[in-house]
Amino acid sequence: MAGTDMATRILKLYESLGRGKEIRKASFCVEHGIDKRTFDRDIQKIRLFLSEEYSGREVQYRPDRECYQISDSWENGEVSFLELAIIIKILKSEQALERHEFEGIVNSLMSVAEKGKREEAQELVRREIGQYEEPGWGAFLKLFGDLLKCISDRDIIWLEMKNPGNEKKRIKFFPVAVEFQGGRFYLLGYQSQEERRLAAFLLDEIESFRVDFQKYKEEMAQGYTYREGKRLLENYRGKADEKHF
Repeated sequence: MAGTDMATRILKLYESLGRGKEIRKASFCVEHGIDKRTFDRDIQKIRLFLSEEYSGREVQYRPDRECYQISDSWENGEVSFLELAIIIKILKSEQALERHEFEGIVNSLMSVAEKGKREEAQELVRREIGQYEEPGWGAFLKLFGDLLKCISDRDIIWLEMKNPGNEKKRIKFFPVAVEFQGGRFYLLGYQSQEERRLAAFLLDEIESFRVDFQKYKEEMAQGYTYREGKRLLENYRGKADEKHF
């Protein structure tokens, strides 16, 4: 199973904790394709955000039930000022979005912010948007969403890669996952049905892609594992001069 990227995973973890749900480490790790040390780091990040905001809330481990939990929960259907601040800071720290994408998500969150803190929330949003530095990845959300759909539909695609020499470089690709590693997003998959050798491309190296309107076999998608992808990306980061391998 493909692992959930860090930003999405932490947001889901915090949301579940904030709603009073009990989180068990083993089941969360299996669900999101991570190990126990990664889970501990995620919990620590949420604890750090809570302590910096001086909210009085904290993530507690309950040994009697072997779970993690935040004592109070969302009761009024609104996002509190603290919760809004935490979500914005997580998104800002990852810098995976273009400015207009970041601004759009933040403004959507503002629409459900608690009414008694609207002025403070507006000031927070104004400041955080002003400080946001674009990663320069292009229309990331659209590319990200389109690729996820192709993966879900098992579409064979043709990648058109960015090339400083203006020469068109097209690659036939069988995409199986989008993963997050070292602050960057990667598309993972295969270049051949016969030779199942996993390959990876940085999303910001992809100029565009088109769907071939052919489907690859489900067994190819099922053959991918998050561990295999993680190993590949760890090697990828160590080979900065290579575009793919």
